[in-house]
Amino acid sequence: MTSTTALVLAHEDDRDRGRVEAGSLADALRARGLTPLVAHPSDDLPDPATVEAVVVLGSVDSAYDDSLSWLAAERAYLDRVVDAGTPTLGVCFGGQVLSRVLGGVVERSPHPEVGFVDLVPDGAAASWIDDGPWMQWHFDHFSLPPGARRLAHNDAGLQAFVRGRVVGTQFHPEITAASFAAWRMGWTRESEQEVQRDFGIDVDELGARIEADRGSLTARCARLLDGVLDGGLLEN
Repeated sequence: MTSTTALVLAHEDDRDRGRVEAGSLADALRARGLTPLVAHPSDDLPDPATVEAVVVLGSVDSAYDDSLSWLAAERAYLDRVVDAGTPTLGVCFGGQVLSRVLGGVVERSPHPEVGFVDLVPDGAAASWIDDGPWMQWHFDHFSLPPGARRLAHNDAGLQAFVRGRVVGTQFHPEITAASFAAWRMGWTRESEQEVQRDFGIDVDELGARIEADRGSLTARCARLLDGVLDGGLLEN
């Protein structure tokens, strides 16, 4: 019997919040006939060979912080995912931890990105990853793992890569008004004021833009997921 489960790794202690943060990726998986199973890396996770896809979401933590109690287990599990050849998409922190698993480096970025940012897609990737703008919220960045191919970049650096059936993005294709509101649950008003001071972004206005652009954002997220699941991003 063919599995219809797609494992979604979220990094919130609150599992319900993790489900919300899956955003439009959860909807896109359902549209493909897959059932999202949202779990934390510390949970009892299924054998990677028994799931149709894996999605690794973002985190407020850093993918190079080996003091995190669950990070070693997550990396070991993703090693097994890679070995199983399961189609996998990593988003922001998820892309960073996958870069590490594949031999890349994650470190503090000299060019953090917050808000909507344009990209330059590479080659055939333009069929699944357009130039944006895509939602960003990161202060760390990943390197291109050995043997991987760049899928998108901008002036700040690498934005997406593929190796085998693994795709990592620095941006957040899954963003919705609800998932953004879930992000904000962990922020203080002072931290939001710092974002406006340092990046010139009003967080309330950003949330309103996400809601206003929901149709376009949802469609572009689904197209990217199609590229991952169908292997389209492997094309040269």
